[in-house]
Amino acid sequence: MTHFDEDMYIESLPAYVHKDLINALNKDAAWVTLANHVAEQLQYPCHIWIQSLKGTNAPYDSPGQRLLFELHIKMCTVEILRTLLDDCGLHNIMSIISDPEPLEIVTHPVEELQTDTLSVSFGRHLHLFCKAVGMPPPSYMWYHDNMPLHNCTSNELDIVITSASQAGEYKCEVSQIKYDGTLIATLTSKAVTVPVFPIPVTIEEQPQPILEVKEGDDFTIYCKANSYPKPCYQWFHDNTKLQGETSNVLHIKQFSSKHEGKYYCQVYNEVSEVYTQRTHIMMYLPKLKAVAKIALIIANGDYDCHECLPTPKNDAAYIAKLLEEIGFEVICLMNLTITQMKNAIKVFSKALLEGVYGLFYFAGHGFKMQESYMLAIDAPKVYLRKDAICESELLAAFLQNDPELMIIILDMCQTEFNSNIYNEVPIVTEYKSKKNLRNLIQAYSTSGHRPSYERLNSKYGLYTTHLSKYINKDIPVTKLFEEVGKSIDSCFKGQERNQIPMFALSITKPFRLTDAIHKRDLPAAINYFNKLTLLSTVTLDITFKQANICTKVTISTFMEPYLNVIKIKLFNLQDLEINFFNSVPAKRNNLYQDQNKNECWIHNPQVNEGPLVISVSKHGTPVGATILHIKDYIPPLLKLIGS
Repeated sequence: MTHFDEDMYIESLPAYVHKDLINALNKDAAWVTLANHVAEQLQYPCHIWIQSLKGTNAPYDSPGQRLLFELHIKMCTVEILRTLLDDCGLHNIMSIISDPEPLEIVTHPVEELQTDTLSVSFGRHLHLFCKAVGMPPPSYMWYHDNMPLHNCTSNELDIVITSASQAGEYKCEVSQIKYDGTLIATLTSKAVTVPVFPIPVTIEEQPQPILEVKEGDDFTIYCKANSYPKPCYQWFHDNTKLQGETSNVLHIKQFSSKHEGKYYCQVYNEVSEVYTQRTHIMMYLPKLKAVAKIALIIANGDYDCHECLPTPKNDAAYIAKLLEEIGFEVICLMNLTITQMKNAIKVFSKALLEGVYGLFYFAGHGFKMQESYMLAIDAPKVYLRKDAICESELLAAFLQNDPELMIIILDMCQTEFNSNIYNEVPIVTEYKSKKNLRNLIQAYSTSGHRPSYERLNSKYGLYTTHLSKYINKDIPVTKLFEEVGKSIDSCFKGQERNQIPMFALSITKPFRLTDAIHKRDLPAAINYFNKLTLLSTVTLDITFKQANICTKVTISTFMEPYLNVIKIKLFNLQDLEINFFNSVPAKRNNLYQDQNKNECWIHNPQVNEGPLVISVSKHGTPVGATILHIKDYIPPLLKLIGS
């Protein structure tokens, strides 16, 4: 074993030691690190110093050899070279000229912690320490359950616990390695056992919500969960436990109709349990195409003689938005009289041609008397059937031209009627289709003689809340209404309730509301239908001649997606008061204004037979007025449905 006198000049080192130093300095350009440090200590220009060491053409000469020669000229001793190498972190090279010392772990992780078990909770740091001595200096590698931890090569381990899989045994392997890579000795520290605090189950990946499978094909549903201890799995089909299906993957072979239904997984450990979302497995059916998809939506909430309803306008707007997302052309109207409702139904029915998908949605007051009746906002306090619109009247209009699919949704109570109705001789409206197969669905927010509820402190009614979950989903229409009913059932599970939705159908094909539309020329009736709803924002110049004032006015929709509420706004009239008036009084107030914004909005502007009067005043004194012919700028539909 070689011992080195610390005061020995490096020129006096044995030849084999000198050679080892040169080889070690040249390896991986370690000489550059030492040269930069020496230049800094001697206040040399680093760049010039490095270039001078590189610039040699002599055989057997090298930067490492030249650097040692320069240090020899400067009377460098073994101790000085050790210090320089230590300062540079070149400990393996330093070990060449240091007295060997055996490897020893002086501080084990368990000694630092004073325990061999350390519990760590999720999101917390695991911090362990190990210290060893020896020459060559020790190298460190941390292990978790005998697997090396990437980039954990210092005497301290600091990691964040983010997974239950990080529980286990941690230890440090300490090695002595010569500068040339030769392993001299290895020691392993005492291990620390790290349990992770129990973690409730969380679902990281849900199974897909809908899956269509062809008959005879296999299908797979997958979920992923995290917890500690590790999660256990149990799959269910329509609330029936599937024996033996206890992994996070469910694989079903040779699909048939018996496999249709809803699948979900119970995931649990000793701390908690959760259930995945349901996957609806359906038989794959070929997709159809429509000539067009159109909808008429009516929301009646502001009744003259009956309790006003707060949610229909929100319900109808929400359903209209979802239908537009899947390609429907939608007419959406608010607060219609019985005349307006009948006219709107008449206009809509003319576009319900062969190949067309039609949808009618009504939200408001209604009642049941043999069949369902819808009430307009001008229905009298004591009403008869003749004061309402019945389903047979709808069907007579909607089915006359044989649409490919017709859906009628009545989101209303079925209980409100009075004793006078029993003395009324009803008008029977016949309806029929030119073809036997009508493909008709009639859906009701509640069953006969039962109420339909608006939820307290809710923006939407109960039925729309659940209908909106499915109406724009890519599922057959029969499944759509089945799911709505089940969704409301689950909402009231274990509770007594009065609202029980229902639907009736005569469906012959696998229709979906998401079905595509034929890419071809549309029938004239459909093109006309689309033009009826056109309303783009219009900006006009108007003049108040008496006051010699010119300004601009915009006409636009006031409330999307409703077509029968129009906004009029004036600009650049500071220091003036603006007032709006109907030139002909309306039977029912339909004009509202916001003087702070110089704007007004008109509900059903077609009821106003004359133009809109706009007046301007200054400090309460009228200074001018003009008229605006609103009827020239409203959607053509509003002129057709009348007052």
